[in-house]
Order: sequence, then structure tokens, then C-alpha cells
Amino acid sequence: MTVEEEAKAKQRFFALGFIRLSGAVFIAFGLAVISKGLLDLPIVAGYVMLAIGIVDFIILPLILAKRWKSPPAA
Repeated sequence: MTVEEEAKAKQRFFALGFIRLSGAVFIAFGLAVISKGLLDLPIVAGYVMLAIGIVDFIILPLILAKRWKSPPAA
């Protein structure tokens, strides 16, 4: 693995980690809004944040990992 490939792999790793972290934050805030404990927002906003968080935490990293997957070595 070249230095450029290694740097690219590190950037992608941190990007996936950041995406998962932001998804977890959205899920937490969505649950806080739904339970009406922390934030004073409409419940619909909580469900929207929860849905965005689930997509951000589970689905988006899978899509990006498939897109970034290295081609098989010949």
C-alpha cells in the first residue's frame, strides 16, 4: 500500500466514524424530543431526527463502504 492509498484509507475510516457519530447524536436527540424530556420541539421533529439518525448510523456507512471498496487484485 502506497502512502497515498494509506492516507486515503485513513480519511475514509475517519469519515465513516464521523458519520456514525453524527447518526448516534441524531438518534439521541430524536429520542429526547420524542420522550419530551430534554427538548421542547414537536414530536414529529423527533421522529424525523430519529429516522435521519438511523439512516446516518446504519445505512449510509454501508453504502459508502461498498462504493469505496477496492477492486479485487488481479
